[in-house]
Amino acid sequence: MKLPIDRGLVVVDDEADGTQTVRVCADIRNGEAVDVFAEHNGADRVKIHDGVNLTRRGARSFSTQILEVFDEGGVVNIKRVSSHR
Repeated sequence: MKLPIDRGLVVVDDEADGTQTVRVCADIRNGEAVDVFAEHNGADRVKIHDGVNLTRRGARSFSTQILEVFDEGGVVNIKRVSSHR
């Protein structure tokens, strides 16, 4: 079965309990997610794939490019958009 994949700008917050929240959104303004359409709360494991560049500000990281986000076996994956030819 094909995994559901969200594509958009991404904001990752490091939470006080050691987990992370990953938000997929339409825009990022001043480091804040705007128009969030997908969210992964309480993620114990987040894998940021090669080639993904995130800007870090304190406990928050965010993208400046559209990325793919999907959960595979309890790991939230963040990767560059792949071509589906």
